[in-house]
This record gives sequence, C-alpha cells and structure tokens, in this order.
Amino acid sequence: MIAGMAADELKACLKAGEIVRSLKCSATAKIRAGARLIDLATFVEEETVRMGGRPAFPCNISVNAIASHYTPSPGCSRTLENGDVVKIDLGAIVDGYIADSAFTAEVGTSAHRDLIDSTNSALSAAIEIVRPGVTTSEIGRAINAVASSRGLRVLRDLYGHNMSRNCLHGGLTIPNYDDGSARKIREGDILAIEPFLTPGSGEISRNPGGNIFQAIRRDAFYATGAEEKELLRRLNRDYGGFPFTSRWLGAETGALQGLIRSAAVREYPLLIEKDGEPVAQAEHTLIVTRDGCKIIT
Repeated sequence: MIAGMAADELKACLKAGEIVRSLKCSATAKIRAGARLIDLATFVEEETVRMGGRPAFPCNISVNAIASHYTPSPGCSRTLENGDVVKIDLGAIVDGYIADSAFTAEVGTSAHRDLIDSTNSALSAAIEIVRPGVTTSEIGRAINAVASSRGLRVLRDLYGHNMSRNCLHGGLTIPNYDDGSARKIREGDILAIEPFLTPGSGEISRNPGGNIFQAIRRDAFYATGAEEKELLRRLNRDYGGFPFTSRWLGAETGALQGLIRSAAVREYPLLIEKDGEPVAQAEHTLIVTRDGCKIIT
C-alpha cells in the first residue's frame, strides 16, 4: 500500500495507467507517413473509452516545432510526413483518477534520434531521484543536466504537474530546470513529469489555433444567448474542469466562440518553439512511494 491512498484509489490509478500504456504502443504503430492526424487522435480517444476510461484531455499531436496544445480541428486533412518529429500526449481517467503520458516518434527517418533519446534519458534521470523529501527544483536540475550534457535546451516555460482525483493540474509544478523552489514531494503524490528538449533556444511563442479549450465558469450568467448557456451547461456536465476540443461538440462552434468571448471558456495557446526547431517530449505518471516511486504509465 501507499500512504494516503486506499486500495480502490490505487486500483483506479493503475487501471488508468494500463490504458495509457497500452495506447502508447498501439498509437506508435500508427505513426507513419501519410497518416492523418485526425484519425490518430480519434483512435486514441475512442480506444480510451472502449478500454474503460475516458480521455483526460484531447489527444495532443504536436509536430516538429509545435511543443504542445495542438489537437486536430474538425475536417483537418493534415498528414504526417517523413522526417516529422511527432509528440503524442494522451491521458485517461478512471473513477476520477488520471494517468498522463507522452512520447516522441520520428516518421521514416532517424535524423532526430539523439534529440528523442536525450529527452527519454532526461525523464529517466528525473524519475531516478524521485522520493519523499526531494524538492521539485532537484528534479528540474536532473532534467536540465541531461539536456545540457547533450548540447540541448529545455523549454523552461513548460512544466510537469501533480494530479489528484478529478484534477489534472493540482497546483504543484515540476520544472524542467532548477528554478530554486524548495517545495518537496511527498509519499502518495501523483506526479506527471514531462521534459521538453530542443536544439533551439527553448523559448516559446503562444498562438491561437490549438483547438483545445476548458470551461472556467459554471454559472450560465457568463453566457449571453440561449445556445451558449445550453452549451456551457453541457460542457460542465460532460467535462467539468477537464480540457475538451471542438471535435467533440458537433456543429456548435458558434456558441463555443461566444463562450470564449464572454470568458466562460478559455482557449489553450498553441505553444511553438521560437526558432522553429523540433521539440521532443517524454512523460510518465508516477506515484511517490516510501522509498522512491511507482511508474504507472
């Protein structure tokens, strides 16, 4: 047992992790030149449900210099091409407990193998030091040390995070560099550690167009029209505070834009490496144990 975690809670965490772990394998097999991004995202999301969970957020498929927060829009025709560096970020919820993981693959070539391998090594180095009492800045230092030793940079504006029941981002951030934080992790914490590495500057630009949203108001007072109020009620009923995508809403994009304008819904910014250099990501969810951690993804 893990301190502070009941048997049924641990069972739900492990089931969510099992779904994500299986989907990483099956999604990897679909990454090839000519594959449509929308087909890949839909496959991951539908399989999550079929396996007994629900998506914790839309399947992110971030290609090349896009670091995060992109999922295909309805009708998207974009396909993968040889040489693409593809980041798949996916999550599953079981009884409110979340598993969140990501991996990077290269389509048809191996020009970016060192970048991908270095990112995986940075994640491994971080996990190796996880135990109660370790500070989040120590985890970030371990990640950045690997990046620096390989001539790469971390994306300093992107962080890992802790999770709790029905809460994807629990307020504790896990930096990818030593940010000086003295906050310590504790036994029973559920952490998503996710280094992002690049040969570029590591700075990011924030842009619209990622097609990922989140309802941030529950009261329909913030919606002005009947369609907007009904959509807001639906968003809170179906997704709560979890992210969603317009692909899941049918033809209600007009009402969605109204909710964004009225600040009832926020749009996640599309995050892009400023130099246009490729970005690799690796992520695992783990539970902090008395002597270390248990990786569930």
